[in-house]
Amino acid sequence: MLSLRHFPRGLALICAFFSLTVAGGWAQTSAPANQGATDAPRHYGRMSMLLEKTIFKVDVLVLEVELSDSDARDIARVVERGAGSIEDSIAAIAINTRAANLRTQFLRSISLDQFVDGARQDLQAVLAAGVITDETHRVLFEGLPVWFGFLEERRIQKGDELQYRISGDTLRTRYGAADGTTLMQRTDVDADRSRAVLGTYFVRGSQFRDKLIESLPKSNSE
Repeated sequence: MLSLRHFPRGLALICAFFSLTVAGGWAQTSAPANQGATDAPRHYGRMSMLLEKTIFKVDVLVLEVELSDSDARDIARVVERGAGSIEDSIAAIAINTRAANLRTQFLRSISLDQFVDGARQDLQAVLAAGVITDETHRVLFEGLPVWFGFLEERRIQKGDELQYRISGDTLRTRYGAADGTTLMQRTDVDADRSRAVLGTYFVRGSQFRDKLIESLPKSNSE
């Protein structure tokens, strides 16, 4: 839980696994490539939420997730069918997606140490859920303070944004300041890291999962 001492766990892990090559305007991230019919139910591939923490309802971040048309169709079928564990089915589609855009805007400041501590807790949860391998867990656990070392003195600031794209096995990430300055960018090719990131949002117990899934359209039968 976030207080004056603790950073939101899931948010920290999100930042840990992405890479970026700037190939266009990240502020206007394009949707994942259409993987099927043009009449795909796009609204089933879009999720968003506001994360609040503490009893004082401090706004922490705004999160947007956009999956591919293929994923949107699969999620629409799950929602309309309405049988079984709908949440688990949607989570499985999201975690295993091959095309996604994600955008996080930070609404408050936090330190690097808080960020790393929270990220490592999330890594353990994703590992325990069987989403990533022990080796991926080790690499990410050890890499966090190195990759985000630029936050040691600067801290995460209100208005910073993390934008990332998943395309096949490729993860592209940009961390930028509120004024548009790029502070970190990298590219990795590793499907397990994609699952690690998305697992942070969608494994059971994630602080993001319920609100993201609740933002989807309801079944027509409801």
